[in-house]
Amino acid sequence: MNRDACDVVDRQLSLFFSYGSSARCQGSNELKRIIVHFRTKDDMEKATADPMDSLFGLHFHPYDPSAIKANENERTLVVTDIPLFLNDALLRGTFSHFGNITKCHTKLAKLYRTAYITFESTDAISRLDDMWAILCGGHCLCVCPASFSPDQRKERRTYVALLAGLPRGTIAADLAEIAHEISAKSINVPFSMNSYNPKPYVYCHFTSQTVMYAAMEISCALKNIGLTWHSPNEVQSLCHRCGRSGCNPEQCGSFSSRPQRNPRPWQSNDKLRALYNKHLPPSHPAKRHNRFHRSKYEKLATNRSHDRLVIDWKLIDD
Repeated sequence: MNRDACDVVDRQLSLFFSYGSSARCQGSNELKRIIVHFRTKDDMEKATADPMDSLFGLHFHPYDPSAIKANENERTLVVTDIPLFLNDALLRGTFSHFGNITKCHTKLAKLYRTAYITFESTDAISRLDDMWAILCGGHCLCVCPASFSPDQRKERRTYVALLAGLPRGTIAADLAEIAHEISAKSINVPFSMNSYNPKPYVYCHFTSQTVMYAAMEISCALKNIGLTWHSPNEVQSLCHRCGRSGCNPEQCGSFSSRPQRNPRPWQSNDKLRALYNKHLPPSHPAKRHNRFHRSKYEKLATNRSHDRLVIDWKLIDD
């Protein structure tokens, strides 16, 4: 279909002496365009002056790829620190509240993904211009306009403090109230390389050194657990289990203090175990996880296997 349309355009524009190359299609749906080339400006101006009746009213316009890219850049938002398990549908759903999305693509960035979201107009970017982060699926995603210079992006990562001692499994949404109280513009709970579970500390980003120092004077707690302030370069001295300074991970008591799960009834009651083995179907968890239960067929198969092993060893000995 695209090639047929381009062939029709080629036949029509070949009437211009300086028409120098074949037409080609680019994009899809509403963004589809046909690109043609002329060797002289005079022929290009004639071809773009009015809609062409012979091409069903198709109207050509001067095409400047760099200008189009610059315009698209002004409508694009860069989203970083996206956890790997957040899908594109959730990402689009979250940011579509700010405007119509025309394009969204992501790329891997170590433990996270980075997204480039292009909106229909610059109004969406204007609404997000002063925002440093957006909550999506309970996690804090850092945002900045794609038109920002490297210095502007670096400025948002300049004033950072570490809040440690978070309860196990804490995510950004759990820290929303604290983030508001300390005037943090964005927060990031990093993930472990091995388990991809949240680490027991959070990076807090501020607009200035004054705001950061004022925040570090505030005593914070979460779920009745006191949190401690640190500089980012102290992260290596923190326990990766509890987030406390000077704690040895091998002897950390943060896990041993967790309440023990009550045992299943068939694990501690012989009478119940006997009843379950007798009356429940083989697929029931009480029989599948009962290491003392074996059907008569399993026992018979084991005995036969054992007998075969004995016979084989006898043959070897002989």
